[in-house]
Amino acid sequence: MNTETIPILCLRLLDIPLTDNPDLRKLLLVGAKDLARKHQARFEQAGLSIDLFHNEQVIYSAIQLGRYQKAPEWTAIGEEACRALSLWYEIFRIEAAQPLRNTVEIREGYTPEFLTYSKRYKVGSLLISDELAVELNVMTNKFARQDRLEKYLYGNLQTFFTFIGFTYDKAHDFLKITVEEADIHNRSHKVYQGQKKTALKVRFTCNFRLPQHLKLGQSTSLGYGKVTHW
Repeated sequence: MNTETIPILCLRLLDIPLTDNPDLRKLLLVGAKDLARKHQARFEQAGLSIDLFHNEQVIYSAIQLGRYQKAPEWTAIGEEACRALSLWYEIFRIEAAQPLRNTVEIREGYTPEFLTYSKRYKVGSLLISDELAVELNVMTNKFARQDRLEKYLYGNLQTFFTFIGFTYDKAHDFLKITVEEADIHNRSHKVYQGQKKTALKVRFTCNFRLPQHLKLGQSTSLGYGKVTHW
């Protein structure tokens, strides 16, 4: 089993106002990539790829934009992504339209591991694929819906494991996810440019320790799907 510690960096730029408008979030994501592209030589000199920022080809986003108390919150997962975000912030501070006097920096050393018990988690806005939304809409059996959601979360976690390079012997360790509660939001969530996704409020247990800064589901790069420990 691979249990290497994964560095995670979270920057909360409290001087910058950010509404909950997804189109604005999209602009900030694109703008971050544009700033990195403008200084691509510095990133290349540091051995960093600017495609860590807003690259639609990446299955799980290495650098994500979220929202914390009406301010942007950037999260980088993995050593290379953390270095790239730090370099980007160094450049951004110089070129920002306003002085940045209040930035919170949080560093997490995350070690993935199976637990001997089931830990409880919840996601306030888990955005799901259109295909899954259609499936759930025609399911009348509560237990069938629960089973389908558990498989969806399982797939999301496997994608995350692949992203961080975590491997384990599936014959020896079994990833168990149990959905305790799942409610569909009474409205679709606008993602950007008029696109909307079905969102769920989900509470589940899992026999695996997840990081404090993790997002699951669709549009994680825009901050949706934040996992909370409880």
